[in-house]
Amino acid sequence: MTITSRIKNPVLTGLMLCSLFFGSALAADQQAAEEHALIGVNEAKAIATHTLHPDAQWFPDAGFGLFIHWGIYTAGALHDVSWPMIVGEKWRDKRITNPAERERIIRERDYNKEEHPVITPNEYWKLAMKFNPSSYDPEKWIIAAKEAGFTYAVLVTQHHEGYSLWPSAADDFNTRKYMGGRDLVKPFVEACRKHGLKVGLYYSPPNWHFDREYMNFLYYKVARQNPEFPELDADLNPRKTKPSAAETAAHQKAYAELVRRQIEELLTRYGKIDLLWFDGRVEDDQKQVAISADRIRELQPGIVMNPRLHGKGDFRTYENVLPIKEPVKNWAEFCHDWTYVWGYNPQAHFRDNAFILGELVRSRSLGVNYLLSIGPDKNGELPPDAYKNMAVVSRWMKANGESIDLTKPLPDGEKASPCGTANGKTRYLFRIPRFNDKYSWKGPFETDRAPRAAETLTLMGSAPAKSVVLLGPGFPLPFKQVDKTITITLPVERQGGLVDVVKVELAQ
Repeated sequence: MTITSRIKNPVLTGLMLCSLFFGSALAADQQAAEEHALIGVNEAKAIATHTLHPDAQWFPDAGFGLFIHWGIYTAGALHDVSWPMIVGEKWRDKRITNPAERERIIRERDYNKEEHPVITPNEYWKLAMKFNPSSYDPEKWIIAAKEAGFTYAVLVTQHHEGYSLWPSAADDFNTRKYMGGRDLVKPFVEACRKHGLKVGLYYSPPNWHFDREYMNFLYYKVARQNPEFPELDADLNPRKTKPSAAETAAHQKAYAELVRRQIEELLTRYGKIDLLWFDGRVEDDQKQVAISADRIRELQPGIVMNPRLHGKGDFRTYENVLPIKEPVKNWAEFCHDWTYVWGYNPQAHFRDNAFILGELVRSRSLGVNYLLSIGPDKNGELPPDAYKNMAVVSRWMKANGESIDLTKPLPDGEKASPCGTANGKTRYLFRIPRFNDKYSWKGPFETDRAPRAAETLTLMGSAPAKSVVLLGPGFPLPFKQVDKTITITLPVERQGGLVDVVKVELAQ
């Protein structure tokens, strides 16, 4: 995507209990907005008026999706997909006014932070010659995902780096040239179908490899704030030539044609595709979007797509931060990373699963799907910790899954502290462990797991309660009913290390 809680600028989305936001989360959201500007995403103006096709109506109740970020970057010691080739982020909040300092920065290529050495785009793209996953078995991922309660999966088929994981006939930067025509998309699609997960494909229209002679590889905000800096070419040298207007128009026309052909390949080679996840906008020389939404629905009538290509789509996409406090009226999805980075990074730690499950239940209390990202390594294997964490989530889902499975936000007029969901006459209230916002990307998120006192949960504006139990063990909990407010006590000895779920059966 952009996708943008970059470990190269390790800003953490802090725990947002149902309405609490930490400053670091807002900083991550700001960086996401900056990177979105580079690829033409403007979610603030996105319109989501969802399709009414019957094959698409699974989406609002999907709940939990798995995002698989992958790419040729895993064949090198890079910290993230695509974005390492965009340099200069260390200067993102600075205006360099001293000419001598500007010259030094350019001469020494003093662009990135110390922990992330500069890599030129051309050096990055050469990693395609080393990328040939020897242990790729997406069925293993999908089996574990299904056990953990994921209902759909989205594979990054091409990120901004421009390398396609299928043998595309539209250009030469894909598995057709570098892997003898091996198709990495097909086994993923087949695994999802075999095990009953909805099939999602991510595709980035922005293609920095194809656009390499026409774009600036200096970080967007730095270039905007420091117009004296030269544009950087794919070797991170000052660009010496500028294409003519005619050359630029011809390039844009070819660019849009490439995007159109590749999207049509994805929609015609693999049977039914349930979801298409775009991440940026590309137009032709006449300012027309590369492929129309009507053409996409002609090829896949029941598909669901986000608005990041066309400016309108079936669901709103929130990234890094879920800023809303009230349930959504239309379809929506919150995408987030499990390891502080979107794809594979051997140094990254998994977020505490109490935090992950807290974000899941908070999302569902707002009527939003939670799309959680991890990534395989260069061999196509998820790290062992991925399966360990999926097992933790699986155990929680087996005990508490009914609280998010096909549930809805609380009805109008009802409120819960901290948050809750509803299914018929049943309400589910969530106790989310507290977190200390002391984040270091080299260490895990700190969780205050030790319950210190009984917790009080409330449900306001509801009918009288018939019974209240702690979901999972089914332990009855004491409660009081005053007017339309139900107050529930969760004793300290009954609190667990993850999210606790209290089930309330209403009398009417």
